[in-house]
Amino acid sequence: MPDHNDYLNYLSREKVFSDHILNHSRSMISIINRDYIYEKVNTTFCNAHKGVEEAIVGKSLGDVWGHETFNKHIKKNIDKCFSGDTVQYEASFTTPQAGKRYFEVVFRPFPVESGEITHLLAETFDITDLKLSEKIAIEKEEEFRKFETNLPIGFLRCRPDGKILHANKSFMMIMDCSEENSLYHTNLKNYYAEEGIFELHLDQLKDSKPKTFGRVLLKTCGGNEIMCRISGFMSLDEAGNPSYIDFAFEDSSRELMLENRLLQAQKLETIGALAGGIAHDFNNILTTISGYSELLQDDLPKSSPSSQKVARIMMAVSKARSLTNQILTFSRQMEQEKIPVNVYEVLKETIGFVKSAVPSNIKVKSNIRKKDAPVFADPTQLFRVFLNLMTNAIQAMEERKGTIAVSLAVVNGKKVQNELNKNIVADEYVLVTFSDTGKGMDPSLLRRIFEPFFTTREVGKGSGLGLSVVYGIVSEMGGDILVSSEKDKGSVFYIYLPVSREYVNISEIPEKRKKILFITGNKYESRILSLALESVGYELMQSSDYKHFSKVISDAGLKPDLIIYMSDAEQIGFDDLMKIFQNQEIKTPCILITDSNQELLEEKLINSGIIRQHLIKPVSLKEIKNAIQLSIN
Repeated sequence: MPDHNDYLNYLSREKVFSDHILNHSRSMISIINRDYIYEKVNTTFCNAHKGVEEAIVGKSLGDVWGHETFNKHIKKNIDKCFSGDTVQYEASFTTPQAGKRYFEVVFRPFPVESGEITHLLAETFDITDLKLSEKIAIEKEEEFRKFETNLPIGFLRCRPDGKILHANKSFMMIMDCSEENSLYHTNLKNYYAEEGIFELHLDQLKDSKPKTFGRVLLKTCGGNEIMCRISGFMSLDEAGNPSYIDFAFEDSSRELMLENRLLQAQKLETIGALAGGIAHDFNNILTTISGYSELLQDDLPKSSPSSQKVARIMMAVSKARSLTNQILTFSRQMEQEKIPVNVYEVLKETIGFVKSAVPSNIKVKSNIRKKDAPVFADPTQLFRVFLNLMTNAIQAMEERKGTIAVSLAVVNGKKVQNELNKNIVADEYVLVTFSDTGKGMDPSLLRRIFEPFFTTREVGKGSGLGLSVVYGIVSEMGGDILVSSEKDKGSVFYIYLPVSREYVNISEIPEKRKKILFITGNKYESRILSLALESVGYELMQSSDYKHFSKVISDAGLKPDLIIYMSDAEQIGFDDLMKIFQNQEIKTPCILITDSNQELLEEKLINSGIIRQHLIKPVSLKEIKNAIQLSIN
């Protein structure tokens, strides 16, 4: 039996060994009694609290960890351990010495021989570095998730056979898919519009290098077609076999639209330059024909049959000149006479005119959100733009019931810069929208609608200059026109005109206000012309019946300086006009405005000597002003 000294030596060595193990542990180890007092701590515990064992042993947990932390987070777990349970939990504590730290804590009951639990063993692991690493990883994952979600690029992962495993929200939006689950386990190959292209892509990805395949036509979940730019990468497993494929999809619809618009603009610019050059040369030829015709007519008796033939030549020259002027308007080589105009007024007149003549199967709806919409424009040309677009909408619904919707708003220039794809010229733009529920157009037609002489109507029912002239007028104003259309569903035309609130053209106002008498035809068109002429300083009177005209023309106080006669005036015919002029020997100059389809009665009026200037519709403010100046001066 070993002696007492040997036993004491054994216990001493055991204590050295146990202290060595405890003090070299990476976790903080301590023994706590029922009074929440530390009776033993290891070296790691002391190092964490920046103290020595003698300074910690005998202190309470509240003194070491802080009383608030002890009462809120530690005490309840210690009490549970003293009841016999082993307690394990994670917590973050702010210690007086080390600031905020994260810990994994284990409390184990430490009973004596009688079974009573008088102490507990606390083992605390500082897991701050691990928690911070996990937090960084979570943040990075969240950043990537936002990156994947917020970018307008569709990301998709599929098996080597094409079966879809994952797709982000952008892909769902691009492909018009409403339910995410409906995508999974479907095959990406089914979304390719052309057979064999998907297999070709897979073949090119086998070298495990990123590939960009350019624009590919895809079918959406809704059955529509969309052009997307596709990139892909095939991941291999350790054995070198295909594991999965990651794809990126970019919607190229807008890119394609802008390319088409650029090509269209370049084509229109080329056509415009060519057409403008031809029109100028043709006008020079017409001037020669017109000049010699006038000289010849002066040499012939008015009753001569040859004089009538010359009159017909001059009439044809007038029609040809009107046509060349339209071509020059399209090519933007004919400057418009611009004045401050409220688009609301012109649009209201146009809608009123169309409503009075629209077929019963078509409804016209208007949504005018802004009544103050000032622009710098030729009001007669603006009326022409609106009337042309609404007339086209009516023609698109000739054989069906439908609706024309017109809206007016003022929009921020910077917000529409992307839509216009050009540098903005004003802080605000007037946006006039014309939509119809007509037959619509397919993309091949949509690309050509602004080309001169291009028309979808039957031969003889359209010159094909309407939209080309609209394009020229709007462009010359510094504006833009956009179109969207879908076959059998309708079309929408968007007119953007730069807002002008400060321009006052004082130099255009005549020193003395001249009186002009309008013998009105189309009251809406006459009103637009009247507003335009009044805005530059002329005093306007209107006459729509024989008695009023006869009274005005014979009254010295009311007598006008000029008469403008619209050929479609119903109450005062050509013969009535000639009768009044001849009976009262009126010397007041007269301007005649006629449609291009001139009739024999109009020829008679032109040849009567009453008319000083003859204009053919559609006329611009500049044309009328020039005619007024030539007639009065």
